[in-house]
Amino acid sequence: MSESGAVRRRRGHVIGDGLSGGFWRRVVAFWIDHAVVGLVLSLIGAAAFTLTDGVIRHSSPVVGFAHCVAVDEAGSRNTDRLKVLPLAGGPVHRFRPDRPPDRIRVSRCDTFPSHSAVRVKFTWAGQFTWARQFSYHETVDRPLSASGRVIPRTFDLASLFFPVLLIWLAFSEAAWGGGPGKRLMGLRVLHRDGVRRAAFKATLMRNALLYGPSAVGGLAVGAHGLFRATLGGPLYDPLLGWAFIAFGAVAALWGLLFFVSVLVQRPDPFWDRWSGVSVRRRIWIEEN
Repeated sequence: MSESGAVRRRRGHVIGDGLSGGFWRRVVAFWIDHAVVGLVLSLIGAAAFTLTDGVIRHSSPVVGFAHCVAVDEAGSRNTDRLKVLPLAGGPVHRFRPDRPPDRIRVSRCDTFPSHSAVRVKFTWAGQFTWARQFSYHETVDRPLSASGRVIPRTFDLASLFFPVLLIWLAFSEAAWGGGPGKRLMGLRVLHRDGVRRAAFKATLMRNALLYGPSAVGGLAVGAHGLFRATLGGPLYDPLLGWAFIAFGAVAALWGLLFFVSVLVQRPDPFWDRWSGVSVRRRIWIEEN
C-alpha cells in the first residue's frame, strides 16, 4: 500500500504505516527521555542527600562532575582502616602484583550536588620500558555522609533510573503517545493499526522488553547498597564484581541488538510488534 493510501486523518494530523518513526528520530527521542528522568532523579537526590545526611544520594556520573581532593591523613581518624586491601577473587585482582602496594592515596570525591565518597587508590609501580612505565591501580570508594562521615548503608537513586524510566514511558505512551522526547521529535506510540491509542498493558510490555533486565539489575544494586553493612565488612565483594561484569556484557549485547533492530526492521522493530504497538510520525495538516 502506498503512503498516501495508508495514512488516515485523526485530530488534525496524518498518521499511518507509510510514516514510520524512522531511525534518528527514535534515537534522539531515546536520549531526551533518558536525560529528563536522570535530571529529575538528580534534583531529588540533591535534596535527599542533605535531608538524610547522605543515606539517600544520586551518584550518576552523567549528571554533575566529580571533584576529588587529598585527605589530610594526620588530621583524619580511621584512615588506616580504609587502607586495608580489598579481598582477592574478583575479576581484576588476578592482575594485582603479589606484593604490597607502592603508594596508597586517600581522597574525598564530591559529585555535585548529591554524592560524596572517600576514595582509596592503591598503586603498584611497574617496570620502565622504552615507551612508558606500566603500573597497576586499584580503587575503592566508601560512601560519605553530607557531614563527612563514612556511613554503613546508602540508597542510590541512580539505581532507580531504569525502573522509573520503564514505568514513566509506559504511562506517558499510553496517556499521550510518548514522553517529552517523542513529543519533541514528532513521534507517537499507537495501537498496531497506527490510528487508535495504545493500551497501557501494551506500552508496559513494550518498555519491559526494552528496559526490564536493566531495571532488575538496578534494583539489585540499590538493595545491595541499602542492606549490606559496609563498615567492618570487606572493602570489595568479589561476587558483586563478577556480577557487574556479566550484567555489563549482557546489557551491551542487548543494547546492540536494539540498535540494529531499529536500523534494519521497518516500520517497527520486534519489541513493538510483539507488544502490539506502532511508532508513527505526526505531521500537522490543514483541516478542510
